[in-house]
Amino acid sequence: MPEPVEASATEEFPDDAEYGWWRDTHPDGFILAVRARSAPLLHRAVCPEVDRDVHPGRLRSKGARQICSDTKSALRAWVARELPADGKLVARCPKCGP
Repeated sequence: MPEPVEASATEEFPDDAEYGWWRDTHPDGFILAVRARSAPLLHRAVCPEVDRDVHPGRLRSKGARQICSDTKSALRAWVARELPADGKLVARCPKCGP
């Protein structure tokens, strides 16, 4: 049985070059910043807060992940599936206002 569209609509790039390419080619996309000790934070792809060149230590720290998608709904579905303890709690970046 194929995965639902929402489930397959997210990507994660551990490689900085691939992640940077995705950000550059999806300016209308969204990135979910997942950190070990805080709620997932939703950003616009163009937000400097999720630029690994600007914040390399924070975005590569243990437990940190950046989940990319063209839609907010796909990222909310990812949170519900991958982080059920957080439920549907997704904070929005106050700087880029996704």
